[in-house]
Amino acid sequence: MKIFLSKILLSIFLLTNASHAGEDNKMIDDFNNSPQKRWQFFTDQVMGGVSEGTASILSDNNGPYIRLEGSVSTANNGGFIQIRRDYSNGPKDSKGLLLRVKGNGENYYIHLRTGGTVLPWQYYQISFPTSKKWDEIKLPFSEFERSSSWISKKISGDKIKTIGIVAYGKNHNAVLDVSHLSFY
Repeated sequence: MKIFLSKILLSIFLLTNASHAGEDNKMIDDFNNSPQKRWQFFTDQVMGGVSEGTASILSDNNGPYIRLEGSVSTANNGGFIQIRRDYSNGPKDSKGLLLRVKGNGENYYIHLRTGGTVLPWQYYQISFPTSKKWDEIKLPFSEFERSSSWISKKISGDKIKTIGIVAYGKNHNAVLDVSHLSFY
């Protein structure tokens, strides 16, 4: 009986740890543990644009989140502010990204780069809406649009090299909060 119980407990332990390992592999960021070391902020000023902004780590009753905020201007061939992080070893079997966001009612974008997006203007893009309340949004990889016909039509989680959260493409004031980013 003692050996039987030990085997059951060991099986439960292994199953629990295996399921948590899968969850860890799906999590991209929950903005705990020094996210400013993982995320970089930059604007179109790197290419002569005039957009301005900031990225800051804030917290509310639900925990930490990152805020992308600023003025996006298309003047001088510009038009974006962005936070971006390197990423690797995402799950191959994932269907897309899951975000928990709120904002000022504007649409924002996710830009993904892979090993196949060699040139600076190559990426995969999808837009998503925001509201003044926290919303969970699923972004299927099948709906991401490629910026160039020279890159693969399909993407998968295990091919992603960088993830960008972007205010882009038109003159506007950006306020976007993100508290969770994972694969699903």
